[in-house]
Amino acid sequence: MIFILFFGLLVILFVGLNIYDNMNLNRLEEYIKKQDCQTYIYSRGSYKAICQNGILILNNSFIVDINKDKKEILYKDIKQIVVKNNSILLNETKLDFKHKNSLDKFYNLLQDKLNDE
Repeated sequence: MIFILFFGLLVILFVGLNIYDNMNLNRLEEYIKKQDCQTYIYSRGSYKAICQNGILILNNSFIVDINKDKKEILYKDIKQIVVKNNSILLNETKLDFKHKNSLDKFYNLLQDKLNDE
């Protein structure tokens, strides 16, 4: 009986944390859509978005503070792009990707945007 009660509490805790995390993700996605970004990718705990004037990086955390957790890199400020080990290095900023497909998609869109500038 104690085991069932303990297991039930763990399930409730897990479901609650999952719902809370999804609310954070939805809030971050809404912010990206309001910024009129063309495309975004969620990987390794952060959103990476290609927007009108630059790249927007939003980190997901337990308590989301968009002003504190966001980083913007303007296209005009990008001096160096290096692709290495499922990561893109933009100047001194490292963007990590879980899958090579996501990295390739983001990199190609970034190159297209930089060529348009």
